[in-house]
Amino acid sequence: MPRPDVDIAILGGGCAGLSVAVRLAAAGRSLRIVEPRAAYSEDRAWSFWRTAPDPFEDCVRTSWTAWDVTGPGGHVRRSSRNLWYQTVGAGAFYDRAQALLDDASGAELSLGTAAQDVARTAQGWQIDTGTGAFTARHVIDTRPPERVPGYGQFFLGREIRTERPVFDPDVVQLMQFRPARSAGVDFVYILPYARDLALVEVTSFAPRSPGRDVFETWLAEEIDTLEAGHHEVLREEHGALPMQVGFHDPAPDGCIRMGLGGGAARPSTGYAFARIQRQADLVARALATDSDVPGTLDGPFSRFMDRVFLQVIQTMPDRGPALFESLFRNTASDRLEHFLSGSIHPVDRLSVMTSLPTVPFLRAALRPA
Repeated sequence: MPRPDVDIAILGGGCAGLSVAVRLAAAGRSLRIVEPRAAYSEDRAWSFWRTAPDPFEDCVRTSWTAWDVTGPGGHVRRSSRNLWYQTVGAGAFYDRAQALLDDASGAELSLGTAAQDVARTAQGWQIDTGTGAFTARHVIDTRPPERVPGYGQFFLGREIRTERPVFDPDVVQLMQFRPARSAGVDFVYILPYARDLALVEVTSFAPRSPGRDVFETWLAEEIDTLEAGHHEVLREEHGALPMQVGFHDPAPDGCIRMGLGGGAARPSTGYAFARIQRQADLVARALATDSDVPGTLDGPFSRFMDRVFLQVIQTMPDRGPALFESLFRNTASDRLEHFLSGSIHPVDRLSVMTSLPTVPFLRAALRPA
């Protein structure tokens, strides 16, 4: 029987695809990544609380030890001596991943190439692309999900340089809640890189996006409110992240699903980067040992907690700002941040549960899933 062309085919060279590729390449596996984009750009920034090492620590653009939430009850500031809130720029991430792949033998990144059909063969898989077909023993599909989630995080952000210094570079404005412009929970998010430089983003947790026009108007108003004088737009990012327990894109039996279509985004928050790194570790380890790949990042109790929380903010979006404020105001130091980063430690879970009002969550918990 002929051997497959490569051991592993990775469909999609975004965050998830490149994250698992660099781990597999470092382990000496032969692989090919197919990515439709002809070139990478500084198209986004990923932010998270650093709780574990990963191959992209050199790509961290800025770190903070303090973050603010502003809700109906006022202003909440949290800080940590142990945790950093960090942001990784896409440009540095892509450059780092390509450099690591270039240094490895047997790893090929095919830009401007899309997988058109994927089929099982006696030896593994055949992947048809616009530039020809190739075969692989395993397939990892990291392409964006085709399915539309029933609830998501929708956002539009611009990195701006301002005429006047209006930002506090030491504190992330994590959530500044605003009157609803969507059918959900709306807030402003500001990542300050310097006194005159920040990413300003408007965000909706909602069953559907309020639309580009609404976001454009809202973002312009928020930037005007800064009273920063003239500003220059350096880049823009926009997107939609699933916030739905058990969200997975269907995949053929035996195909490994990763990234947003593989449940990488935390259902209750939309945080994805650190979870993608954990997912990449698990997948690379499983392939290295010929063991089963875990089907989900979350256990039953984590899924239950996310389902209950999402049910409350979906059915009572007007209470969403107060609930998030309560989480950040009442949860013990570092416990909430660890929980949002994927911790399953009982003390972290208990601290989060006891920081929220009992009645609405008890009612949601008693409803059928």
